[in-house]
Amino acid sequence: MARFFVDKKDVKEDYITIAGSEAHHIGTVLRLGINDEISLFDQNGTEYRGIIVEKSRRTIRVKIKNKTPCGYEAPISIVLGQSLVKGKKMDIIVQKATELGAAAIIPFCSMRSIPRINERSATEKVAHWQKIAVEAAKQSGRLPAPQVEPVQAFGELIRRDFNGFLKIILWEEETERALNAVLTQNPDHTSLLCLVGPEGGFAPEEVNSAMRHGFIPVSLGKAILRTETASIALLAILQYEAGVLG
Repeated sequence: MARFFVDKKDVKEDYITIAGSEAHHIGTVLRLGINDEISLFDQNGTEYRGIIVEKSRRTIRVKIKNKTPCGYEAPISIVLGQSLVKGKKMDIIVQKATELGAAAIIPFCSMRSIPRINERSATEKVAHWQKIAVEAAKQSGRLPAPQVEPVQAFGELIRRDFNGFLKIILWEEETERALNAVLTQNPDHTSLLCLVGPEGGFAPEEVNSAMRHGFIPVSLGKAILRTETASIALLAILQYEAGVLG
């Protein structure tokens, strides 16, 4: 059974009203109609099973038969801080980070970030990335979908209070600390904040500033990875170490 996203605010007691692109996809593309069963989920990770009771060109109304939590309790919570990158690379990172179980994604601007976006453009891009996260969550079954936070400045992000988090920053120039060694030394941490830089990497002064705010610079090894590859590899390693993958 296909699954569709619904905003929590559209759930009213025993009924759900679906509009916009999801309604078009359900009614026009898939041609579902009255009395057809349907499965939906919201941003909080609740799944609804129901039947279509009303259908128009613009909306679908569903009567809820039952609802259940559809997420899973992950052994670790990973927040990915990703420096802005050019082209469609950010789309790929958001999609794959969702599939690999990121709890939240924080895009940020660093010294070597190539895209320089204004406030309006940033708001539009975040909305676009959130849609990608929702679609990836639907496909992979990793619910709820991660929240894509507003674009932030690097200095603002590293000063935020992530109390209890193990905070790491990937840096290709780090030669003393490998990721697996840091994880071994901190076995009790189940919440992680991981920062990945842009194509040109972090500037040394950024890494030094992050260290002053409790971040540990780590390396993924001798290979120099593209930023989108580094983010995916990092999340895959963390999920493997936590027993989610493998």
